[in-house]
Amino acid sequence: MFLRKKNFITIFMIALAVVLTNLYVFASDDVNWTEADKTNDRWQQWCEQWETIKYDWTQLSLTPGKNESELNFAWYSLEKESSPKVRISKSSDMSNAKEFRGSQSRAVTGYKSNKVTITNLEKNSTYYYSYGTDRKWSDPIIYKTQSVDKFRFILVGDPQIGASLKNIASGEFEEQGQDKATRNDTFNWNNTLNKALQKSPNASFILSVGDQIQSRNKKVDREASLNYTGNEIEYSGFLSPTILKSLPIATSLGNHDAISGNYSYHFNNPNTSSLGSTAGGGDYYFRYGNSIFLMLNTNNTNVEEHEQFLEEVLNDNKDAKWRIVVVHQDIYGSGIHSNEPSIVNLRDELVPILECHKIDVVFTGHDHAYSRSKILKDGELKSNTYISDDKFKYYLEQEVNPNGILYMTSNSASGSKYYPNVSRKQSYIAYRWQENVPTFSTVSIDDESLSISTYRTDTMEKIDQTYTIIKSSDKSN
Repeated sequence: MFLRKKNFITIFMIALAVVLTNLYVFASDDVNWTEADKTNDRWQQWCEQWETIKYDWTQLSLTPGKNESELNFAWYSLEKESSPKVRISKSSDMSNAKEFRGSQSRAVTGYKSNKVTITNLEKNSTYYYSYGTDRKWSDPIIYKTQSVDKFRFILVGDPQIGASLKNIASGEFEEQGQDKATRNDTFNWNNTLNKALQKSPNASFILSVGDQIQSRNKKVDREASLNYTGNEIEYSGFLSPTILKSLPIATSLGNHDAISGNYSYHFNNPNTSSLGSTAGGGDYYFRYGNSIFLMLNTNNTNVEEHEQFLEEVLNDNKDAKWRIVVVHQDIYGSGIHSNEPSIVNLRDELVPILECHKIDVVFTGHDHAYSRSKILKDGELKSNTYISDDKFKYYLEQEVNPNGILYMTSNSASGSKYYPNVSRKQSYIAYRWQENVPTFSTVSIDDESLSISTYRTDTMEKIDQTYTIIKSSDKSN
């Protein structure tokens, strides 16, 4: 890699090595990515489909409702269209359909954002829905509700559709640019979701730890965001998988989502709060069975607002056995972001609040590398499954009635960008992994346990042991 000449003096070689090493660190996101055409043989067909998908800004998004009996819809329509509605029926011919009316708001220039909520869904049931404006309706789409007492969801990290734009594909000479990068990353995003659904066909929803897309406007005021369309091709890619028409996705606001108002136009999040707000939106939460999911927008660094949100919500949901927080920033991660001052500040200021409210698990992203912490309290190991003697040290596969919080950081679900782990594993990390392959996790919850399994998409092998937290029936939360 270096141009070596015998007459180079040693000091110049050292300086050159230092410069190139630093360049590699800062350019790591340009080097480590997954080339979609190398993953499977559907690439050429996808390239043809992409020419239509990329121009469609009206992709539907499904998000969980405030509880398992509701479902939220959002989509763009042309500015001249009005009266957004959703019809739902238990018959594929849409007979005896019930109609729900929604609301419209201004979105990017030329479009409106439509939002509808449907209610009174029954568990373990098959429905068909159709959505539209005025008198235009989509074809019926199937939607299946799942069990509530024992359920599973899919966890994904940083799709960041479009982030591979600075890379040069094999056999090419120029950077991909936004169009090719979004095409590449969307193909991989589809592949990951398909693999995840094969592993967990009865999943109730998907949970994303943030950074759905890459591009963001630099002006953060609302009026400026109305004229920003630079990430709409990326939202078209992110929302294009067929799976997302039948499986709701709860998204955390990443730093690439938070300052763009476009995020708030594309997603109809439940129980939204003005606390923790940025241009993209604020904190929100939803219930599913015995669990509460608290989505904190930590791009807003006002920790007092997040504390107020947690206090208000949890006071009204004291019966939730599992308390799960999702934030984008990796509070206890092991990638290159994990030692940044902003992350350390969250560790110092937010963690005591999470512990005060007896949070069980915190799911994070941002670092595009997988890690699982030890059970932590006050930043210290509180696990009673740590075995140590003169011959060996290891962690068992489950934790019973832990006195602390598990922090898990997800790797990239699309392979649009990978970061390396820091060279020295932090003392709070139980296990970490980075082999530049997209991953996903399945999380299973019942009244006694919460289990996490994480898989790589190329071989579908686990990258970590299945890790389980158990709460004995005689111990209250």
